[in-house]
Amino acid sequence: MTPLANSTKLTLFTLASGRSGTSYLADFFSRNVRQCYSTHEPYLVPGNPVLFGKPIDWNTQHNDKSLLPVLERKCVFIAKCKAPVYFESSHAFLKAFGRHAGAFLNNAGFVHLVRHPAMVAKSELLREQLIRRIHLPFTDYTSDTGERYFRWALTGKEDIFRYYAGLTHTQTHTLSRFQFYLLQWIEIEYRAMQLIKQNQWQDRVFFIDVNAQLKDDAVLKQMLGFFDLPHEPRLNLHLRRNRTPFVGPTVITAQDEREVQWVLKNLPVAYKAMLKDEPYSRCLGWEAFRQYLDSAD
Repeated sequence: MTPLANSTKLTLFTLASGRSGTSYLADFFSRNVRQCYSTHEPYLVPGNPVLFGKPIDWNTQHNDKSLLPVLERKCVFIAKCKAPVYFESSHAFLKAFGRHAGAFLNNAGFVHLVRHPAMVAKSELLREQLIRRIHLPFTDYTSDTGERYFRWALTGKEDIFRYYAGLTHTQTHTLSRFQFYLLQWIEIEYRAMQLIKQNQWQDRVFFIDVNAQLKDDAVLKQMLGFFDLPHEPRLNLHLRRNRTPFVGPTVITAQDEREVQWVLKNLPVAYKAMLKDEPYSRCLGWEAFRQYLDSAD
């Protein structure tokens, strides 16, 4: 059941939401790290499940009978890779795999990518709007119980959404799709911190403040040294940026700010405590976000 449990292969994943630099980092590994199999979201790679769609719902429902065989196939693929390092930069990891990572992964490492939550939420919203506008096929999938879900997102049935659903009944407030993505970011970060703590992986995680550090060659060199990765002598930083076509810079409006404030005002204590602690407390450019957290006390 645990194909990688005894493997010496260094297996690296990102702890990240979507729209947080995962494709940029995958391209960095591909161009700069030697003896490394690097992938972003392994669509159309035989034997390597991408983990979007139903695996997210199975994880939410704790349907391990369906989920575990998929995770086993991924681990078999990783184990068979000839390169001594496997790197996957995908926001599917914490949505579908993280709950079982401690059982499957032995020699694991993680790059924790954190971008400003409001920027992530707005960027995710704009990406979904574009996907629906151009009628991209297979955008939605049907769960085993008949619900329709957006393939790349959480289902909205997770505990944090259930909590806010109870609030909206009493406060005549309906969650916007922007607020959905903000809560998804918070849930993903909560899963990241739980994964690290439960498995005592604090010394296996390299943190990157996306807005301030992702394109800093000194920080990227530190990351390479942290994982002891062989690399090219001169780093190539002319890398792929996964911009949303036909959309300009991500802008946070006054309405967005009000919606962020409402979410943080009603945030459960455990999530609020997490966001006030490291690494989030040292992220740059989060002054307004922190004010909303403080005013919610």
